[in-house]
Amino acid sequence: MDSEPITTNRTRGTQAHYQALVNSAAAAILVIDERGIILDANPFTHRLLGYHPQQLIGKNVDCLMPPEHQGKHDHYLRQYITTGQANIIGTGRRVEARHQAGHVVPIHLAVSEVWVEDRREFIGIMSDMRALTQAQTRIKHERNQLKTIINAIANPVFVRELGGQYSLANYACLQALNVEHVEQLAEAIHGALPEGMRETLNALDHQLTLDGEPVHVDVTLRDGRTFKLAKTLIRHVEGEPYAIVTVGYDATPLLQAKHEAERANQAKSDFLSAMSHELRTPLNSVLGYAQLLQRSSSPRLTETQRQYVDQIHQSGRHLLTLINDVLDLAKLEAGKTVVNVTWYPVRALVSDAVRTLLPLAQQQHVELDECLPANLSGDLYVDPTRFKQVLINLLSNAIKYNHPQGRVWVEASQPSSTLTISVSDTGIGIAENRLNHLFEPFNRLAAEQSQIEGAGVGLAVSHQLVVQMQGEMSVKSQPGKGSCFAVTFPYRASTRPDDQGCTCLRVSQPHRVLYIDNNSARQRLMTDCFEDWPMLTLYHAHELSLAEAVALASPPSLVIIAADSVAATPEQIQAQFGDKPLIVLTDNPCDEPHNKPTLRRLSLPLSSADLAEAIQLLLEERL
Repeated sequence: MDSEPITTNRTRGTQAHYQALVNSAAAAILVIDERGIILDANPFTHRLLGYHPQQLIGKNVDCLMPPEHQGKHDHYLRQYITTGQANIIGTGRRVEARHQAGHVVPIHLAVSEVWVEDRREFIGIMSDMRALTQAQTRIKHERNQLKTIINAIANPVFVRELGGQYSLANYACLQALNVEHVEQLAEAIHGALPEGMRETLNALDHQLTLDGEPVHVDVTLRDGRTFKLAKTLIRHVEGEPYAIVTVGYDATPLLQAKHEAERANQAKSDFLSAMSHELRTPLNSVLGYAQLLQRSSSPRLTETQRQYVDQIHQSGRHLLTLINDVLDLAKLEAGKTVVNVTWYPVRALVSDAVRTLLPLAQQQHVELDECLPANLSGDLYVDPTRFKQVLINLLSNAIKYNHPQGRVWVEASQPSSTLTISVSDTGIGIAENRLNHLFEPFNRLAAEQSQIEGAGVGLAVSHQLVVQMQGEMSVKSQPGKGSCFAVTFPYRASTRPDDQGCTCLRVSQPHRVLYIDNNSARQRLMTDCFEDWPMLTLYHAHELSLAEAVALASPPSLVIIAADSVAATPEQIQAQFGDKPLIVLTDNPCDEPHNKPTLRRLSLPLSSADLAEAIQLLLEERL
């Protein structure tokens, strides 16, 4: 008799526990009978659906269903009771419930069957899915947005999982490979890649997964198209890599345009080079004969005639400078310019350039000074001829763009492993907003409207030459105050005493000189030059075979040859004439290797002073 109260108390305690669990559950719990009438509801039902439990008890459960589903529940319930076929009972699914305010609420519904004594009841548990549904909707929206953006990209984009499956490809990628679905991508890529490239890309992908660094690679497909690919690793939130995204860019049109531009630039360079050579040939004769007329003593020219000749010579030299600048620019752009850097005394280079420009400075009434440190006796690592060309261009500009009674001076920085040579002037200066265009070919920065001669090519050529010699060029300028152009090259100290050369032709004994040239105008000019050197006898030959015959009859002490008259190299010519000293006349002496003891190269049009210096060196000082 004593055990019955204990059992009753335990039962009551268990019921209290279950009631507490139901009341505190974060889900709406309903109990319905076989007719679908709600028997009980927990408090969370109010939070989820807006109904107090007492408002629901006694009503059919279809009051919680959206209008389109009302009435179906009774049918499902009768079907289950009659046949045992379950739709929801014993399982769970995502459905929508109707809130008291009329809107629908996404829920997860799980229904279980229970027996209370001889009564069948059903317990429905409704979990709130609003937050999850909103998150999933937001994710779906973001995915659709991302997919739209990716598809709008004109470049191919695709994602390949580390397992090898292609999971995403935009429209541009599908069109580039002529497929309709991402599932066809693997086969299409395999067919488009040339032999061996698939293995290379797989190796790059593997390396990307190891170090995580983006990979850039160019791929040329079997059909000739070239794509630039950028590969980046995609990681999970936890940081674990799971896929690789590849963005491609069809570089084929760009490469084709580049090749077309290179061909057009080459054609332009070839045209400029050919035209320059065609213009130089008659110009050489004009300058040569103008020089002879200037030195002519019989018949003596009148003052007016001499002014005419001086003007012819001056204009011809200016035209020759323009032609040489255009030719240099064409060769630089075509990559045909050769520089031969070596260690060369810096003081000799600067002094020579200053001496060359002194007549121009005097003509323009500009003071030209060489202000190198007294202890500067080292060498620059440059191509001597090209460096002199650069320095002369800078000095010439500083003089031309100066004022009467202005000043130009050349300085050098304190030498270390490098040396900076600067050309400063008190000229008109350059506006700061124009400095970026200073080295553009044919851009004279509005100076073309002035009376100063020029084509806007010299600075562009000088800058490219400095770069080719592994040097640096800089500029500072103030309008109305002047400019300072500076070039910097490697420097080394030297204890070698300065060499003093002599440019006068003073030979101690008679010599025979053999001149080989098929240009009759240059032959006459050379003959006129030798008339001033009675100790030298000049022999002409218009071809190499005739020259050999002349040399057998009258062996020469020196051979002079025009480079465009023979196909043989200077070394081969020297070998044919018993290694006699040789002077080569050429349009572009800078593009040839450096002179050696028995070989000198002189530029056309020929200067009689340069010719005399070379003859003096080869015939007398060499002995």
